Amino acid sequence: MKYLFFCFLLLNSYGILAQHSLETEAVLSEFGLYTMDQQLDEATMKKELKTIFPEIKFVDEPPKGNIDGTMAYVEAISDVSIDYPVHTMEYLSYFADGFSKTKKEELIASKNAFICVFYYQRKNAFTHSKKLFDWVYKKIKNTKYVVYDGEVRAYFSSETWKKNRIDAWENGLPNALKLLMLHTYRDTEYCRSITLGMQRLGLPDLVIEDSPCLNATNASQLLMIIAQLLVEGKRIENESLVVHLDAIKNSEFQRVIPSIVFENAKKKATIAFKTSIPMQEGDPMNTIHKVDFDAKGYDNTQAYENEIYTNLFGAEDAITHVNHNKEIEAASERAKQRLPALKRLFNKGLDTESLLLKAPFTTDEGGNEWMWIEVIRWKDETIEGILQNDPYYIKNLKSGAKVTVQQADVFDYILYKADGTMEGNETGKLIQKYGN
Repeated sequence: MKYLFFCFLLLNSYGILAQHSLETEAVLSEFGLYTMDQQLDEATMKKELKTIFPEIKFVDEPPKGNIDGTMAYVEAISDVSIDYPVHTMEYLSYFADGFSKTKKEELIASKNAFICVFYYQRKNAFTHSKKLFDWVYKKIKNTKYVVYDGEVRAYFSSETWKKNRIDAWENGLPNALKLLMLHTYRDTEYCRSITLGMQRLGLPDLVIEDSPCLNATNASQLLMIIAQLLVEGKRIENESLVVHLDAIKNSEFQRVIPSIVFENAKKKATIAFKTSIPMQEGDPMNTIHKVDFDAKGYDNTQAYENEIYTNLFGAEDAITHVNHNKEIEAASERAKQRLPALKRLFNKGLDTESLLLKAPFTTDEGGNEWMWIEVIRWKDETIEGILQNDPYYIKNLKSGAKVTVQQADVFDYILYKADGTMEGNETGKLIQKYGN
């Protein structure tokens, strides 16, 4: 069977299960074992799986409609480059955690693999997933084999598989932080974050759309928290779920919570959803629930999104009073000289970078309060953005609001780069030095 035909088989089965997964109780899980120069025997593999799942049926095509038991498609591959090719070295740099350059090169050059696609009922999702993880680990332990987890589209060594699949379980339930993958990417003006890996657990994947890219960390945290609550038995009812950080049971996940909240965090918020939204290209082929930030009393979804994050995680924002001395004004002038280049960079198209600009906003008493905005549109001299601060002296303006400023009024900038570094905010350091 050629690779393209296998993809068609897999996509076809995904299409069936994604469309009806919650109605038909159908669950799917895909693995690929890259065994380098060693070819696995199909008959032996089937025998092993039969001991784990005595009722298993082996199929040559995806099941249609309801699944009344456990089924599997298995195939030995002797020409990986054609029938089951490895992703590129660039892809592996993101989705092959812990792999050395040599190991990545060996993986790409591997000749043999073994494809496994399992179908089972939703009621068995957790037990079957755990058994499959254990079986895979038994096959790869003390070998150079590499596992491709098709549900999260990532590669694992025996060490990382043990860490993220074997050690992820507590009291029969997994830790979503280890089991899932989360993709965040720029989608036009905003960023989009989506989970991968809930399909095999019989649960919907989750997405946040139209989110300021600077909120990527908060968005990722919220999605993982919701996923963990669903894993632990909470259910989205009437398109709503009460998210309480203290309700998470998994002890390892719970130990992470103090590091992501401030002292003023309420750690609780009611989250609304739009269920069964259409898939976009690249989405997991599963039922997808979208976090819905459209709420009455808020001018835009980004403002309510910020409110949710503030309730759950708290916030740390302070105002600094300072007179703009010559040193600060000189630093601001240097920042202004950089604006034409930043404008070109932004309009060329940012990827995962974020561009912030500091500008004045008129207070209720007629003065200026200087605040940061994340740029979402920059045309001619007019800049539109999402406010990143809660004003102290402007009653009817909140963080997350859409605002407009003029390029001539910009005081400073921050460019958050894809590699985690930042550029700019020279005035900020001086304001901290001379402020209050």
